[in-house]
Amino acid sequence: MVWFMICLLLTSTIALTLCVVFCVLKLKNNPLTVYVRRLISCAAGVTLFNVMAMVLPHRKLSLLLFAFYNIFESLTIMSLFSFVCAYTNRQHVIKALRKPIWIVTAIDSIIMLINPFRNIAFNVERLSDDFENHFYRTFEYTTLYTMHTALIVFLIVASMLLLIKKMLRSPKAYIIKYSSIFLTLCLLTALSMFHLYLDFQFDYSIGLYAIEGLIIFYFSLIYVPRGLMDRLMYYTVANMKDGIICVDIDGTVVHANDAAINFCHADESIITVEKQVMRWKNEDVRTKSEMSAYELTRRVQGERHHYNVQYREILDSFTKSLGYFYLIHDQTEEHKKYESEKYRATHDKLTGLYNKEHFYELVEQLLKDNPDEEYNIIVTDVKNFKIVNDVFGVDAGDALLQKIAEITEKFGGSYCVYARLMSDRFALCIPKKRYSEENLLACYSMADSFFENSSFKTHIHIGVYEVENREMRVSVMCDHAMLAIKTIKDSFRSRVAYYKMELRESFIGGHRIISEFETAIANNHFCAYVQPQISADGSIRGGEVLVRWFHPTDGVIRPNKFITILEETGLISRLDKYMWELACKQLKKWTDCGSKKSYLSVNISRKDFYLLDVYEIITSLVRKYDIEPCRLHLEVTESAIMDSNNHFDIISRLRKYGFIVEIDDFGSGYSSLNMLKDFDADVLKIDMGFLQKNENVNKSRIILRMIISLAKSLNMKVITEGVEHFEQVKFLREYGCDIFQGFYFAKPMAVEDFEKNYLNRRFRMKE
Repeated sequence: MVWFMICLLLTSTIALTLCVVFCVLKLKNNPLTVYVRRLISCAAGVTLFNVMAMVLPHRKLSLLLFAFYNIFESLTIMSLFSFVCAYTNRQHVIKALRKPIWIVTAIDSIIMLINPFRNIAFNVERLSDDFENHFYRTFEYTTLYTMHTALIVFLIVASMLLLIKKMLRSPKAYIIKYSSIFLTLCLLTALSMFHLYLDFQFDYSIGLYAIEGLIIFYFSLIYVPRGLMDRLMYYTVANMKDGIICVDIDGTVVHANDAAINFCHADESIITVEKQVMRWKNEDVRTKSEMSAYELTRRVQGERHHYNVQYREILDSFTKSLGYFYLIHDQTEEHKKYESEKYRATHDKLTGLYNKEHFYELVEQLLKDNPDEEYNIIVTDVKNFKIVNDVFGVDAGDALLQKIAEITEKFGGSYCVYARLMSDRFALCIPKKRYSEENLLACYSMADSFFENSSFKTHIHIGVYEVENREMRVSVMCDHAMLAIKTIKDSFRSRVAYYKMELRESFIGGHRIISEFETAIANNHFCAYVQPQISADGSIRGGEVLVRWFHPTDGVIRPNKFITILEETGLISRLDKYMWELACKQLKKWTDCGSKKSYLSVNISRKDFYLLDVYEIITSLVRKYDIEPCRLHLEVTESAIMDSNNHFDIISRLRKYGFIVEIDDFGSGYSSLNMLKDFDADVLKIDMGFLQKNENVNKSRIILRMIISLAKSLNMKVITEGVEHFEQVKFLREYGCDIFQGFYFAKPMAVEDFEKNYLNRRFRMKE
């Protein structure tokens, strides 16, 4: 019996040693390997020292070996506890208990090492079995040995509690992972207690250390990972959204998850998985390669679904076929997402029409695909759209844009490409043969009364560009149509404008004027011309300063070519300031030459009051050049005066300073007689329109007489411009006009010519 136990324990030791070698060579990547290797190494030590202690003939040596047996037993159980903490993912427990456990184990080991010399923990006795085989065993356990037993019991109980807690909280698929270790611990504990209770000659529980080590090795590193992996793979495949159908080498379907079954059931002509596999075989879905894929669509509950089916062959480690499987991926959501992103990338979010970039692409392709077809590019723009948002709110503005989009779509129909370019601008590309201005106006007039119960009328301007150069960028074509709209942007009557080449030239010319303005100012290309003003007695003491642009390459540019553009951009204020200083310089020159009574009239535009400190600039100029303010006449249009009460105050201050203030172009705007009541001026300058020939000459003369009479009554002098005939001079003198200006007397001229031929001279009026 003794030798049987010895052989069994030696066999266990060898098995544990082989497991350690296997861990080192094959399983070094598993994080549990280090715990298992430590555990089975200590368990091998337990069985080895126990065998040696039993069979050696010397009592002292047997005591020493039994001491090492107990030390390794403590290390084995402590390694078991560390393994269980790692196995159940409770590393924090071993971290908290590591220090006290090591202290108790160290004390226990010291006691065991002292015991062979003092017998303070246990003793040994020599026994014989029925075959007269002699062996040693431990007995006479003392209180100090109880501490050793208590340490082992504590660690085993703690390990069992951790395993119980983990089993209660884990899914059923994980039960075998923890129960195998737990049941072995229970058996080890039961046999140890059974041995102590019955006092057997042999401690049969020693063999359980080896068995425990082997079980832990097998279930934690070999069986459980593979078995658990199989279960996890099964549940993963069963619950995955993609369908999977596994087929063996005989063509038999061995597995199909719910997604695959539902996919097959969706086709009424197939219904079963087997039929679907047979169809794929007949269609030869697979190829000579190990993997292939193709796309298909199928209706599921009335909705169109998009699928990607992949065929893959299953090979073993020798590259022999074990079968194959079909992976069925439902791409419907990805397809919807792609279509949604594609839609957002090509359509306007608010109106649902194409956006600007996609419109350009489609029109470009349309022109290429239809070289013999003529097309028109139409662009629409809502007049004063900002007012809509300010008055009615952004929501109302969005609703208007949606209405215009609806109208655009209705007018365009299926043979047009249409889009929302930006903000309130829409565009169409329509075949010229289908274009009708009448239909166009009829459609867009539907938006006129969009705001019900409101006096506000929506007014849409339309620009049309007839496509001639197909190589031109579509964006430029739309710009041409917008350029046409600019010609009617201030009109409430004209609604459709057509692009002409002259518009482009005018537009480019305007940009050129703006770009060259700063250079012209810096290089003194702007010069002062003077148109003489003749008193009723024929004397000439001054005139109106007019600007001329002497371009280095284009020659003289007349004011009507650049004044309007400068007014639109605000650059007119820079030019006015420049001309004011030229006038002051000229007056200073005349003063130095002895002509102290001469004067010059300069213009102040509406925008000067907003962009400049008019009062400070003009007063500083007369101080700078030391001239009397009354010699610089300031011409202000009635529209500029009526713009703001603040303008009244500035002009009044200038007049008090000593400047002569003239109301320019009186009668050209909304001539308010109420303005004459509230505003003091020195001169009233009558617009030339009253002198132009028309059917109402008599009425014009009556009004002229009344205006002159009114001005006289208000102590104002009167200048009439645009005088071209002696007859006009004659009746104006009869009416009491003080000063005349016009081509009858002289055209605007260079300052030098004015000085030489007109200044301080008398003009002889001839019929």
